[in-house]
Amino acid sequence: MLRGLLAAAFGSVLVATSGAAHATDDVTIGVDFNILGSQVWVAKDKGFFEKNGINADVQPFAFGIDTIDAALTGQLDFGLALDFATTTRLQSGQLKIVSAIIEPEPGFHKLAVSEAIQKPEDLAGKRIGLANGTAQHLVTLSYLKNAGVDPADATIIPLPSLLEIIASLRAGRLDAAFVWGDGVAQASEIPGFRILGDDKPAKVRLYGYISTTKAFAAENPKAVENTLRALAEATDWMDDNFEEAVDIVASHAKSPRDRVKAQMEIQHFTISLKPEQLEGFEKIADFAATNGITKARVEPGDFIDPSFLEAVDPARVSLAK
Repeated sequence: MLRGLLAAAFGSVLVATSGAAHATDDVTIGVDFNILGSQVWVAKDKGFFEKNGINADVQPFAFGIDTIDAALTGQLDFGLALDFATTTRLQSGQLKIVSAIIEPEPGFHKLAVSEAIQKPEDLAGKRIGLANGTAQHLVTLSYLKNAGVDPADATIIPLPSLLEIIASLRAGRLDAAFVWGDGVAQASEIPGFRILGDDKPAKVRLYGYISTTKAFAAENPKAVENTLRALAEATDWMDDNFEEAVDIVASHAKSPRDRVKAQMEIQHFTISLKPEQLEGFEKIADFAATNGITKARVEPGDFIDPSFLEAVDPARVSLAK
């Protein structure tokens, strides 16, 4: 009798243990239609999510900021966006930043100009499109100042997004604007416009992050941890299999493979939290507050939680405690 009870109990333990080993968490992750979310697609297609007990529903959005908004409204569990866009949403008090995902080189934004503009100094007195409250906002103003052009001496025209910038260039309502992603090819095809250069002279370094909400992280800490573990493995795999990674991302992106590859080559994919990333975040928070993009200055460090990534791999976190 005792032997039977012990056998039954042992069998129950095996069943419970087996169930825990194969337990899966359903998560929804937002990416953009371009390359922001490359590791997510790789983790999905190469099985890193499944390996780590994550059933990931990947949902593409037009822009990274849209994924953050979707997370804040409960449509997604995770959103991905550059630090500038993320800063504007920290005012909600609901976000939790769990890792950086890209450390892109400058050069992502390209300056589309009319024939009347031959050099950066010619931007004085011209109509310049500004994607208000985005990284392009900071890049544009920094570029003008570094070119010796006072933004007050140009006509700055705020627009909500890249779509409106391209439409305004086509309609002749703008003389110049920084564009990015598919907008580069679209602007290049507009009669009378060309790409003068990129955003390197702006001397702005941006980073991209994956965020969730405080509520989701509190209720699903293992799902957050395992999602990061899968993305870390995907990132490492991409380092050794870049061309195949390009194939995977290009199969999901709304851009030709050559453009996807060119952009992926300057992204420096990462799953990490570093002091230099936070330093860049702080500068953006200063800019956002000074220029009225946020009502008050936010403290990015208050929203970064390294505990999940530390549980995955302490070596990936070098932020001061």
